[in-house]
Amino acid sequence: MRIAMVTQSYYPRLGGVTEHVHNLSAALRTMGHEVKVITSGPAQPGETSTIRIGRNALFPKNGAMVNVTIGVGLRRRLRQEFLGNGFDIIHIQCPLEPTLPLAALMAARAVPQRVVGTFHTAANWSAPYEVFRPLLVRYAGRLDARIAVSATARTFALRYFPGDYAVIPNGVDFARFATCTERAPELDDGRINLLFVGRLDARKRVPWLISAFRQAHARNPNLRLVIVGRGPTEAACRLVAHPLTGTSIIFKGALFPTELPKYYNSAHIFCSVPSGSESFGLVLLEAMAAAKPVVATAIDGYRGVVTDQVEGLLVAPGDTAGLVGAIERLARDRELREALGARGLRKASGFDWSRVATDVERLYATLLDGPASA
Repeated sequence: MRIAMVTQSYYPRLGGVTEHVHNLSAALRTMGHEVKVITSGPAQPGETSTIRIGRNALFPKNGAMVNVTIGVGLRRRLRQEFLGNGFDIIHIQCPLEPTLPLAALMAARAVPQRVVGTFHTAANWSAPYEVFRPLLVRYAGRLDARIAVSATARTFALRYFPGDYAVIPNGVDFARFATCTERAPELDDGRINLLFVGRLDARKRVPWLISAFRQAHARNPNLRLVIVGRGPTEAACRLVAHPLTGTSIIFKGALFPTELPKYYNSAHIFCSVPSGSESFGLVLLEAMAAAKPVVATAIDGYRGVVTDQVEGLLVAPGDTAGLVGAIERLARDRELREALGARGLRKASGFDWSRVATDVERLYATLLDGPASA
C-alpha cells in the first residue's frame, strides 16, 4: 500500500504524536508498505520520506503548547499531494484539529482515497468542539475509519462525534528499551534515581512532583530526581527545585529519542503525575519496556496501561501524601521495584509496534475492500 501519514506534530518537535507517527510509519515500511509523512516545518537532515507544507507555530491548548501550521493554500497543496502521489490510504492524526489535519480532511473530500483518522485527545470538555461541532461533524463524515488510541480517547471523541471507533493503542519500540545496557555515567553512582520524561507543560504537574520528591528526599537524601524535557513551566519547576538543583534534582533538558534508553536504564523508578487530560501513557510503556516500576496518577488514560500494585503504584491526582508514600515505598524496597518492573516488561512486550502496526494494516486492508465514505 501507498500511505500518506498526515500529522501536525513531527520532528524536530518532540512528543507523543511525533513518536506515534515515526514508529508506526517505520513499522509499516518494514511490512513492505510505502509511507510518506506529510507535515509542516523545516526539513530535517537526511529525511527522504517526508513532505513539508507550511511552517509551524506553538499555541496553548489544554494546559500544553501544541503545534499549528501556518501557510497559504494548505488545502490546495494537500490535495495536490494526495492526487499526485497515488496514495491508497490517507491517515490523518487528530483529524479535526486546526490547521493542517483539518485542512487535510477538507482536501480529502475531493480525492478518491480511503481516509483514516486517529484520535489522540482526552479531556473533560472542549470549547472549540462545542462551538464548531455542527461543521466538524460534516467533515468527520469523510472518515472511512476512526481509530482511538485508548478507551479514554474514544469516550472523548464520541461525546462530540458519534460513530464507530477502533481502539488501537500507541506502541513502543520494545527492543530499543528492553535491550539497552548503556547507562548515563552521571547517574551511575549508587543513588536511587527517579526519572520524569515529558514536556514541562502545566498539565504534567511537574512542580507538584518536585514538591513531593523534596519531602521524600528530606527523609532519604540518597534519592535523586532526573527531569528530561523542556516547556513553559520550566522556570516554575526550577524555582520549586531550589536549592536541590544540580545535586539531587537534575534538569537534562530535551533529549532525542536515541538518548532516552540509557536514562531509563539508569533509573530505579519512573514517575509521571498529570492531572487528568492524558489519553495514553506512552512514557509509561517506555519505562515498562525498560523494566522500571512506575509511580503515576490514577487517571483514566494511565489506568489503561498500568495496573495498581501490578506494574506500578497509582495515586490519586493531588494526593501529595500518597505520592510521597509511593516514592518512599519503592525507594526502600528493591524486591518490589524488581517485581513491578518484571511484570511491566512482560506487559510492554504486547505493545510492540510490530503488533500495533499489524492491527492498523488489517484496518487499511478492510477499507480497501469496501466502499468509501461520501
